[in-house]
Amino acid sequence: MRLKVDRLTKVYKGGQGIRDLKLELKAGEITALTGANGAGKSTLLRLLTKEEEPTSGMIDWCGDETVNVMPDELQFPPELRAGEVIHLLAALKKLPASEEERVLRRVGLYDVRVQKVSRFSKGMRQRLNLAQCLLGPATLLLLDEPTNALDVEWIARLQDILEEERALGKTILFTTHLERFAEEAADRIVKL
Repeated sequence: MRLKVDRLTKVYKGGQGIRDLKLELKAGEITALTGANGAGKSTLLRLLTKEEEPTSGMIDWCGDETVNVMPDELQFPPELRAGEVIHLLAALKKLPASEEERVLRRVGLYDVRVQKVSRFSKGMRQRLNLAQCLLGPATLLLLDEPTNALDVEWIARLQDILEEERALGKTILFTTHLERFAEEAADRIVKL
């Protein structure tokens, strides 16, 4: 088991975030969080990444986990080229250039790596967001609405990528409002 959440609650002034959530993530499992807008999917990821503190409850990391995160939206400096973005992030993680090429090829952006991010479509920026999440070793991947702005072909490719990551022994938790994608890509669905 990688992660256990017990009676996790996050309350905001304007309303409820999450109440008494129980969840266990097991090694090598893909879990989808589904639910309506405002159900607490993104809130849970912010709690897991310690961007926010819970009102009450427990988050128990079972072991020494390395976590890579794909936020719902990640703003890249528009003047940078896609290859420069990945190069900077790889340098921070002390990764070789071969790792940069590998992730850019996986998300179909290697051939456009010299284009400025400002020229990218929303779908291309989302794939760059996915690339940064896949950069370097991790035992747990947290992806917030990874299908946003992706076309049908890339949603199918995302499913393949998640399966490839699981085959490497990674545990994956993603949020989605697409029920069909959750059913096809995940081992287990948790509805919030």
